[in-house]
Amino acid sequence: MNSPKVSIIVPVYNVEKYLPCCMDSLLHQTLTDIEVILVDDESPDNCPAMCDEYAKQDHRVKVVHKKNGGLGYARNSGLEIATGEYIAFVDSDDYVDLETYQKVYSLAIDKKVDVVYFEYQRFNDSESFMEQQPKVEEKLYATATDVRHLMLDMIANSPKAKSDRNIQVSSCCAFYKNELIKEQTIKFKSERELISEDLLFNLHYLVHSSSALTISDSLYYYRENPSSLTRKVRADRVEKDLFFFHYLKDWLCANKFGDEGYLRAMRFLIGDSRFNIRQYVKSSLPRREKMKWLSMIQDHNIWMEVAKSYPYRQLPLKYALHFYLLHKGFCRLLYYYSKL
Repeated sequence: MNSPKVSIIVPVYNVEKYLPCCMDSLLHQTLTDIEVILVDDESPDNCPAMCDEYAKQDHRVKVVHKKNGGLGYARNSGLEIATGEYIAFVDSDDYVDLETYQKVYSLAIDKKVDVVYFEYQRFNDSESFMEQQPKVEEKLYATATDVRHLMLDMIANSPKAKSDRNIQVSSCCAFYKNELIKEQTIKFKSERELISEDLLFNLHYLVHSSSALTISDSLYYYRENPSSLTRKVRADRVEKDLFFFHYLKDWLCANKFGDEGYLRAMRFLIGDSRFNIRQYVKSSLPRREKMKWLSMIQDHNIWMEVAKSYPYRQLPLKYALHFYLLHKGFCRLLYYYSKL
């Protein structure tokens, strides 16, 4: 039997309300030569039975039932049995345009690239679409050197840039060669150990790639799910930012990205920690608890290290001021500034 053109890997956990919408968009793709791999991550609802029913109804659907291990490991379980020429990922509470995989498959073949990145559109349960993210530049990265520049831009922008990052990294908005993944044994890290597992997967993939394509088409629809892990306020997020920063810094050094890699890693840390501090401070938790947490965050020595190494005064003023208050230890001022 010939391998399908695309394997679409869908981790499934506690989404019985949303799974039909997701599956309708996959099973009605204009590119029919696909396989859909549903990875039931020990879902506590009716999803396991729903997955099995989809497999009965359509021969293109495969199902993996596994012990709960999180999103990254669920995707790895799908990769282990994927036979497609290309790999795509979809989160089970999202959906895709019906022409998504026809478009990106044709582009990947025509442009002879290792990966195609496309845009997404956010929406919520009331089917209202959010303000569109700034579209990424449509660009062909034709050499390995070009791809390394793309990798740096995925991590973070240079200091003077107005935004922390122009390219929002999501494995769900990418189209990968299965052969390269298998040859290099590329897998996801657990998001329970290292945040930004999507970024890491893309870096590990791209470091072995010689070409890439970014397009401005919004082909993926990302649901703003209030129960999603990424939407919850968590006290450990900045601690995880710090752990991830050290991992990223060492990885960039090992892969010879030099001083520029270190600069991008520091801006990643500054931007992500700022976002997580603001999210925590704006939460409904008691003020005393938030102030105690913020004081503990400010005690980390890493902020002084970054302040000495990174030209943070070149950042946009509002970002530079936030980091200044953070590394100087002005806890009360940082609290009120983060609430703005």
